[in-house]
Amino acid sequence: MRFVTYERDGIDRFGVLTGEGKVLDLEGATAARLAREVPLDRALAVAHALTPPEARAFIATGALALDAARRALDFAAAANDPQGPSGEAILFPREAVRLKAPVPRPRKFIAAGKNYFAHQQEMQQRADPNGPKVPIAHVQFASTVIGPDETVRFPSETKHMDYEVEIAAVIGRPAFRVGRGEALDYVFGYTIFNDITDRDMYRGENREGGGIGLLGKNFAGFSPLGPVLCTADEVGDPQHLDLRTRVNGETRQDSNSSLMMFKIHEQIAHWSEIGLEPGDMLGSGTPGGVAAGRKPGEPLWWLKRGDVVECEVERIGVLTTRIA
Repeated sequence: MRFVTYERDGIDRFGVLTGEGKVLDLEGATAARLAREVPLDRALAVAHALTPPEARAFIATGALALDAARRALDFAAAANDPQGPSGEAILFPREAVRLKAPVPRPRKFIAAGKNYFAHQQEMQQRADPNGPKVPIAHVQFASTVIGPDETVRFPSETKHMDYEVEIAAVIGRPAFRVGRGEALDYVFGYTIFNDITDRDMYRGENREGGGIGLLGKNFAGFSPLGPVLCTADEVGDPQHLDLRTRVNGETRQDSNSSLMMFKIHEQIAHWSEIGLEPGDMLGSGTPGGVAAGRKPGEPLWWLKRGDVVECEVERIGVLTTRIA
């Protein structure tokens, strides 16, 4: 299934895409289905519990929520004009709603660094053939998260803005000190993450602070996510997915997740030492092809105002971001 957080009439809701690409309000569809069998007040209460209208709460409800979502899709498919229990609209053309980040405010958002050898090579004057011995990462704050088709504005401090396509894994149940062999069992699904970076600030933090940067990754809007949250069964093996970035239609990154140094299950196992919760997110690193990796004499690829960035991941979709 492919879930979305969407806004309609100024209210954020949680929904699922139908086979026709329409957005189905899960709580409304579940309430309408249940209202055929139980009193309305009961149907509304149970629907709210089974299919909460907020991403993290829905994810935390686990198998019960997923089963209710499947039933909601079946209910909508069987009806000529599905409506909510009070006759309200619950099925919308995609263009009639505004898609938001699938998980708008994750409690924890850990983004891997130097996790593709090609990216490690392009970012270092002298390539380290060994690379990191353990997964490394920076932290993204929830305040940086925006959705698909949104605009990122240049901070006044920024001169060199960069893009990074990544697969983001969304945790589905509490994970603490899990083993690598079982780590993927804790994944609810996957979405696309564009790890936008102020390279001057980030490099300065590394150079002057001697470690991983923070501010250079966390200006407003620097964490576009979306457009959908695909369940793990919909995506299949996350280590055999093509990743691409296009800027104004020109391909900049073109790789495959099989080339990750630390696979997603290894990253989950490692960071589960912190204790991961439903809705927490793990960015899995970016392949080569970023603007900062350009060599002397090559055309500059820094993002500029007016650019349109498309980050594509196989089986998930395309995340579009505009720069202003």
